Amino acid sequence: KIERSLIEDPHVYEIMYFSPIEIGDERFTYQLYFQTDIYNRTWPTTMADRMTAQIDGLRHAELNILPFDTEFKTKHREAVLFHCKMALAYLDAREARIAMKLCKHAEPATRSTESRILQDPEAEFDFLRITLLSVLACAARRVKFFQVAVDALTEAKDICFGRGSDHNRVHPLMIALTLLNLSAVLGDIDHDEHGLRWGLEALTMMYQIFEEGNYPATVEKYYLVLACHNAALLNVKLGRWDAAVELVDEGIDFTKAFHEVDDGLRRKLIAIGAQAKHVPEGFFEEAVNALNGWGEGCDVWNLSFWDFSAGEIREEIRVLQHTSTLRQIIMDHFDEDRRYSNETEDALLAQFILAVVSCQSLERLTIASLEFDPRKVWRRIKKRSFLETSWYASALNFTNILENAQKPEIAMFKELLKSLNSFLKKVVYCLVVLGNECEGVDLSENGIDIRSISALVRALRWRRRPKFTRQVSTVILRSNALDAETTRELARMWDPLNEEEQLQEQYATDPDAVGKSTRTSTLVAALGGTMGGIGDSAEGNALQEEETVIEPGVTHLDVSYNSNVGDQGLDLLTAGIAKFKPFKVLRADQVGLQTRGCFALERLSATVIELLCISNNAIGSEGAGVVCRAALGCHHLHTLEMDNCAIDTKAAADLSELMEKHGALRNISLNNNDLQSEGIVEFCRGCAESACLSSVHLAYNNITSDAATEAVGDMMRKCETLLEMNLSGNHINPGGALYIGSAIEHSRILTMFLEDMGFTEGTIDEFLDHGAAETQDLQVMILNNNPVGDEGLGIIAECLSIGLTDLSLSNCALTKSSQATLLNLVSLSPNLRSLDLSYNCLGPNGCSDMVMWMTQNEKDNYSLRSFELAGCSLGDEGFYQLVPVLGSVTYVGVRENGITSAGLEAVMNSHQMIQLKCLDLAKNNIGEQGVHALTERFQQEHKRSLWNPKQLTSTIDQVILTDNADITPGLAASTEAFLKIHNPLLSVVW
Repeated sequence: KIERSLIEDPHVYEIMYFSPIEIGDERFTYQLYFQTDIYNRTWPTTMADRMTAQIDGLRHAELNILPFDTEFKTKHREAVLFHCKMALAYLDAREARIAMKLCKHAEPATRSTESRILQDPEAEFDFLRITLLSVLACAARRVKFFQVAVDALTEAKDICFGRGSDHNRVHPLMIALTLLNLSAVLGDIDHDEHGLRWGLEALTMMYQIFEEGNYPATVEKYYLVLACHNAALLNVKLGRWDAAVELVDEGIDFTKAFHEVDDGLRRKLIAIGAQAKHVPEGFFEEAVNALNGWGEGCDVWNLSFWDFSAGEIREEIRVLQHTSTLRQIIMDHFDEDRRYSNETEDALLAQFILAVVSCQSLERLTIASLEFDPRKVWRRIKKRSFLETSWYASALNFTNILENAQKPEIAMFKELLKSLNSFLKKVVYCLVVLGNECEGVDLSENGIDIRSISALVRALRWRRRPKFTRQVSTVILRSNALDAETTRELARMWDPLNEEEQLQEQYATDPDAVGKSTRTSTLVAALGGTMGGIGDSAEGNALQEEETVIEPGVTHLDVSYNSNVGDQGLDLLTAGIAKFKPFKVLRADQVGLQTRGCFALERLSATVIELLCISNNAIGSEGAGVVCRAALGCHHLHTLEMDNCAIDTKAAADLSELMEKHGALRNISLNNNDLQSEGIVEFCRGCAESACLSSVHLAYNNITSDAATEAVGDMMRKCETLLEMNLSGNHINPGGALYIGSAIEHSRILTMFLEDMGFTEGTIDEFLDHGAAETQDLQVMILNNNPVGDEGLGIIAECLSIGLTDLSLSNCALTKSSQATLLNLVSLSPNLRSLDLSYNCLGPNGCSDMVMWMTQNEKDNYSLRSFELAGCSLGDEGFYQLVPVLGSVTYVGVRENGITSAGLEAVMNSHQMIQLKCLDLAKNNIGEQGVHALTERFQQEHKRSLWNPKQLTSTIDQVILTDNADITPGLAASTEAFLKIHNPLLSVVW
């Protein structure tokens, strides 16, 4: 309904009066009048008699009995129009049969045998007859007399087109409405092709009329919606889905002008659109609301209750590409039985995720229990607790910004997807790859198998991305459910795109392929290119992120701990890798590889592989020989790891040849094999000739003899590039230790791993050549699990203290008698950064001298920053004695020391500066009292820092309180909530 004053042209008003638009109150007044007791459900005899008299007068005018002058013409025109309005009033009152009878009764008044009367421009017989026939057709259609309606509108159509003459005297709007009515009636009798022709003709005329004329916007949109609805319905009946979809989208866009008053046209269009798009009607209604911001909660779209069929996903893509109001999407799914092929689903999901990460308005994507920021997929969003949603949630703004603000090199999704079904896993794979901003992604321990791997591969091969994203170069798939079949699919990662896949990418990123943003479709061609101009939305494409083309290129792959890959799987995988020359890193620990499968590694010579790890595979010596020959063909290989591969002395010659001849191999790891002394001699001979060898790991290889240790010593002396040695777990003879120890000062080695070698105070003295093996180069010394005792520690401090940066003496039978030695070690080691004394019986006073010295000296006079004292029987007293150094070190580990709440409370109440990055208090006896003291102390410190930011205050970044039996889950939860509000910078691991 619109105001009468909006229509200035009286003729246009009369045309529109007989259409669904109500102008002013006249039509409603007529309806009320003819529903009074005199006329209600009754034939209007008086009115009919008046029309009969008027018809008689017309006949007299034809015979020139009455003058056919202006007065007669006006009276006749008004009488016929009144009769038509009366028939329409009965039709509005649901008296269609009376309306039909009235139209037939007045029919003679709209025709004449005299051409001078029929063609008189003032009498407007064509207008009157078309109006009468239109009302007759509407009434006949109401009572399902479709043929009567067709006949009436066909005649009206013929009149509109001038009965074959060149002169068209009918108003274009009346022609368009007549053709629209005819099209609808032809659709009723299933003459859909014929009806669609006139429906499209009507729509075309309306576009032209409204571009040229001056009509109210709501009028234009209403008529266009009617025409779009009619044409869309006929296209659906004819199975022309694309044209129907475009018409529905166009019609729904026009309904924006009506707000909530649209005569149900929007709902009708949604019903038709759902059929055309092959989606449920309820889903399409949600999509329309999400697209346009209609309805309550329109900024959140919950897709959990829908099937994610191909049609639904396409519609979701269209919404995301054009919405400016959608803020959050929620997805959950439980249907494992997908009804379409993986290839189709994967491409659609990739297109969907591209739309998600490109949608400027979207702020959150919820997938099952996981919440993602579409613009920073590497940063998961924590669900806010009750306290965080209350009135003091504003206090957390700083925390939310600070948390995970630093973009990691590898985005971590380890174990996060384990509980998701295959479909949702596919969604997350596409999200973390196509929205990636990091160097790589870690998808370890997520149960990835053949059911979901295809989506990951398709996403990795996708080239067209938003500009803010980058290609994933590192993929970590450790401890999943990969097998030979899965690796066959994974190997497609490096295949070039076929033609169909290229078209899929173009469809995803070209806005012309989705929605209605273009006017070049078949439908528009049928309309003569007239759909543009009215109702075009400025939204949509402007909301999309600019794209770039990224060439696929995974250069680092880790498939370790997937024991079902086997020989066949690795063969398939390397066949794919060989197609991509820039490939650099392959990690395949414990993948079920055996001797036969090692031949597949020869293909890697086609790449520039730099690191190969096949540890924990039973390849044996024969397989190791195959690997060595393959490695010789990989000229860029600098690291080879074959730990625990059942390699024995037989492979020593091949390994020696590899080390001697390879010009780039810098790192070799053969831990936990059985090369034995004989094999080591041969191996070290080749290593000594290497010009680039940097690190050698030979832990647990049964090296015992003097000849073997002498060979190791010679290698250390001769190989000038060697910086790191690992000989842990080899219980060498006491005499042989001298060869290695004496070689230290004549080598360039910086790091020595000597764990569990059976060193005692006597053998460590032999190893260090009775104090003669002094060196200033050695920086890292790992001597864990060697019972060197207090005297052995003295020897180590005397020989190696100057250059040491890291020293680990865990479980080395040290006691409180080492106080003075520890003092000397720290005071004479200006570069010592990390000291591990864990699991030694130092007691409460074992470190007192060292702590006192550190207290008496400025922080800059020593380098010690990490202090590990786990399992040293410190107790509360020993823990309290560490207070003076808690302001100068960054890490203190005191787990398993019998510390109670009283001890922690005493430390917190000490009023001395504490500035730690991490304090490890795990596996102690701390309870509620200790936790309260901790939180109270740092709440006060946090308040002080807020009041005076320049004042130096105590801080701890992280406190570890795991496995403290007296800390209940309730205490942990309540303390966590308290800290979020009062000390958001303190992180507690419970």
